[in-house]
Amino acid sequence: MKRSIIALATGVILLGWLTSCDKLDEPYAVIKNTNDTTVTAQKTVLLEDYTGHKCVNCPDAAITAHTLEKSLKGRLIVMAVHAGFFAEPASTGDFTADYTTGTGDEWNSYFTITANPNGLVNRTAYNGALVVGPDNWANAVNAQLALDAEATVDISNEYTEATRNLEITVDTKFLEALSGAYTLTVCITEDSLISPQKTNNSTTPIIYDYVFMDVLRGSVNGTWGEELTATVDPSQTYKKTYTVTLNQAWTAKNCHVVAFVSNAETKEIIQTGKEPVIAE
Repeated sequence: MKRSIIALATGVILLGWLTSCDKLDEPYAVIKNTNDTTVTAQKTVLLEDYTGHKCVNCPDAAITAHTLEKSLKGRLIVMAVHAGFFAEPASTGDFTADYTTGTGDEWNSYFTITANPNGLVNRTAYNGALVVGPDNWANAVNAQLALDAEATVDISNEYTEATRNLEITVDTKFLEALSGAYTLTVCITEDSLISPQKTNNSTTPIIYDYVFMDVLRGSVNGTWGEELTATVDPSQTYKKTYTVTLNQAWTAKNCHVVAFVSNAETKEIIQTGKEPVIAE
């Protein structure tokens, strides 16, 4: 990772708002737990907003993303990936803040994000295009939410302030016998970062106290995560635990853990979870 966010290794324990949206029908998967009681699982979608502080149209895209996120009440998770030309920090002047990461740079290159703002919705094509512009984010998200949940992702965090140690436990359960191998990627994001941002407003071309939200800080278990299973077994709960040291430059109360399950070959995301580092 370009800017080491954590001391990490993989294993069981590792030392590591304006687009409106119509009300959606709720597609739920119904499963039984070991006590034979009914449990419902809903699909949660990941929107990766590829952005940068020198991108003049990115503030409007962020408003679109967060309005959509708010309207969907937990069924959409937004992750702001600062990568590419418009995210590069300057050595002097207004734009010295560096929100880029090695992980974000690799994703940006792999998915061929050539302009900002743009996004990925569950890393799945919408109308034949993998990279989706803000005008189509709501439609792409709705298309994903119309699908049944195929897995559940439950995240539990234990943070020790004195040592800044964070123990992350992610339980994944598949709801059907999917074909192919699946991976788990665990990331940390941070809210309320304040620094200048360019805009397309001629009156206010730079917002000097812009508040950046959902900023990707990096991956706990590698750019593409780690394999959960090569053969899906719906009867199993796949548990992964990581212990990391939170970067001293980050504000723990503003950080979240975002975890998502992907098809190892296609990179398509089937389920995502998010939990604060410090329970609210």
